[in-house]
Amino acid sequence: MIKACKVKNKLTSKDLTPSLQFEESVEFIEYDFNLDLSDFITAFDAIKNDKRLKIEESDYKFSKIIYDILQASNADESVYYDMKFWQWLSIQHLQEYCVLRWNMNLNDIKKSHYAKLLGGGGVGGFSLNSIARLFVPANILLKEEDGDDLLNSFFSIQQKEQSISQSTLALNSNLFVSIVRATLNLNTSQTVKAISRLNARKTGICLDILDDKEIAKLALENI
Repeated sequence: MIKACKVKNKLTSKDLTPSLQFEESVEFIEYDFNLDLSDFITAFDAIKNDKRLKIEESDYKFSKIIYDILQASNADESVYYDMKFWQWLSIQHLQEYCVLRWNMNLNDIKKSHYAKLLGGGGVGGFSLNSIARLFVPANILLKEEDGDDLLNSFFSIQQKEQSISQSTLALNSNLFVSIVRATLNLNTSQTVKAISRLNARKTGICLDILDDKEIAKLALENI
């Protein structure tokens, strides 16, 4: 068990060392709950020690694990959407996972790598942080009766995940579920077309009030 924390102030790249560790000036605030990361670490170690397993194909698995960890912690819902928590968790305890997941070279860190630990702002900000991107979809989808299938489909193709997560449509959790359900079992090209079609129509149609079948009809027309 570890005491859960968050960074006091939202971090930028200037708050990290060249090896993506916290600068000494970074301050932390403790929460009143603990985290047991042992299942995540065990699964990660298994991938590191077995070359037949590919970490980029394990997002669904790690998504369910981090979801279960947070659910067991009794953390307040507000924690889930505080980037300062995810920054702390990604850098302090799960940095090695983040580095391996995106094949980073700590001796040659690119500007784009910082977002994998720090996340971002606005639409898609949580989908940039390596751990938040695993948890947030699970926290929405696994509440559904077919949530396991939806989550598996969501992470089946990286481009599919990015297309959905970084769309403004994903800000509405009910609409997010409908979109994932509408694109169930679609390939990358079909998913991109479906999301593009919904994005194009959001200014003329109030998508928020449509049900699953209506969303699917709009998204999948001529696909």
